[in-house]
Amino acid sequence: MSPEDHHHRRFITRRAAILGLAAGTAMLSASTTARAEDDWNKLIEAAKKEGRVVLYSAFVGLAAHKGLKKDFEATYGINVEILEARASEVRERIRIEQAAGRFAADVSENGRTTTTLQMEQDHVFDPHGPLPSLSHLKADFHPDDIRLPVFAIIYGILANTSLVKPEDEPKSWLDLGDPKWKSKILSDDFRALGGGGVLFFVLQDHFGREFQDKLAGQDLKFSREIPANERRIARGEFPLYLPVSLTSVPELKGLPVKFLNPKEGLPYVGYDLALLRNAPHPNAARLLMEYYLGRKMQQSFANLGLLPVTSDALSEIDPAVADLEKSKLLGTTEATRMDKMLALAREKYH
Repeated sequence: MSPEDHHHRRFITRRAAILGLAAGTAMLSASTTARAEDDWNKLIEAAKKEGRVVLYSAFVGLAAHKGLKKDFEATYGINVEILEARASEVRERIRIEQAAGRFAADVSENGRTTTTLQMEQDHVFDPHGPLPSLSHLKADFHPDDIRLPVFAIIYGILANTSLVKPEDEPKSWLDLGDPKWKSKILSDDFRALGGGGVLFFVLQDHFGREFQDKLAGQDLKFSREIPANERRIARGEFPLYLPVSLTSVPELKGLPVKFLNPKEGLPYVGYDLALLRNAPHPNAARLLMEYYLGRKMQQSFANLGLLPVTSDALSEIDPAVADLEKSKLLGTTEATRMDKMLALAREKYH
């Protein structure tokens, strides 16, 4: 056999081995996928037999809950019971129920960087396990074994369009320190949990004390009456309001106000679902968590001005809201540093 024939035969043998390995890998992958689909179908059947799922939510008045109850029951024949209360109340209720061994709730819906993390330290959650749509999450939203991101609230600046000309609009968060805005900014309280606390935390992280000193010298007017604050801007009592949630945009449509998106991006706070320890309906709970990541629920969040967490293409969204939901994200809070940041805010803003 010539050297050329020997080399050719080795090439053919090696190529056949590679093709065989690739085929084997493809078969294994297909087998794994089929097994995962079969396991998920079994979970759906088990969830239907449970017939019920109980959600404790810290998002009081979330309009998507009404559609969730109706659609989930129509799709799976499983009744959804939702209890809405303040974040601290949800946490305390779950803590008491778990300590007493009265396992009533299946799923918790709460803020990611504060309450859900604190509750995780209470050891009241179980791992949620694999879900089909986990791979659809955007890069900014990372799940772990316990916390499942489902939507986020994003914050910008609200301007009165009669008082603020386009050329005068703040294009950067740093523009809020311009002397022309002195005594002209209404704001949610930076010194308390909520949108104001989120904004202070993120701006402090990105721009530091020098910027906060300058902003503190602007004589901000603090008020915690959020819906009333937005209407005060629409009436022209102040030209600017900090921060405004994108969820307010649909409600303010037709009024002389505009949501401003500074070039650095928008602060946000994410919301998570978590599976409660000893959940009485564990299969229905996991099915509900997957449903939250589905196109219908994510579209519902988007229509409300909440930020979807999946990369799936959504349709039929208000173009103004859809464009803002594509904005760059500036940052969010961290539970371990929140108390320190609120103390700093109280120091800066008397």
